[in-house]
Amino acid sequence: MRSEALDIVIEGRGNATWLILSGPFHKEQIPNIREKFTALLEDNNRHFVVDLEGVATIDEAAVQMFLVIFNEVRDKGGGIRFVFKNPLVANAFAPYQRLFPIFPDPAALTAGGFLGRFVRRSSVLSKKTGIRISRPVAVFLLFVLCGWVLSLLFIIHLQNQRLAGQQKELNELTQWKQRSTIELNTLRERVRPLEQLGILRDTLKE
Repeated sequence: MRSEALDIVIEGRGNATWLILSGPFHKEQIPNIREKFTALLEDNNRHFVVDLEGVATIDEAAVQMFLVIFNEVRDKGGGIRFVFKNPLVANAFAPYQRLFPIFPDPAALTAGGFLGRFVRRSSVLSKKTGIRISRPVAVFLLFVLCGWVLSLLFIIHLQNQRLAGQQKELNELTQWKQRSTIELNTLRERVRPLEQLGILRDTLKE
């Protein structure tokens, strides 16, 4: 049995229950963590944030335990988010990074919507490639991307307006052709009796 202790701090922040872990996380601590999550779920806690930034070592069995707890909490209508950018923890979670919602720091939790996903994906990219994107650069890239998307949408809007105008002109020409054909046929019907009497031919000859 290892003597090192895993420090566990449980806090309520907003509508979420935070579990801040620090120190070595060996498989011997798994029953203790499972027991705490069970008690919290029984107390109707459904939204959790697990901060693993201070974890010094982590056993693979601990990561698999979080996968089981993640599914249990989700089945009860809740959710778990993880906060860390610790390379050691990131390497342990790498096989499951597409399953767990992982954020680099607490501030990223409040960045909702597309920006939040962008920050999170930037963090994953830095862990996989070693290339770190600072927040100002990430925001700048986000604005550039938004500008490009807006420009593309504006161009598409102009093209749609142009096509609509051309379609309108085509419809007007088609209607004009139909009216002209009807008027021409009407004139032919009116002229035919004159041609049969020879009046129109004699007039044309004179």
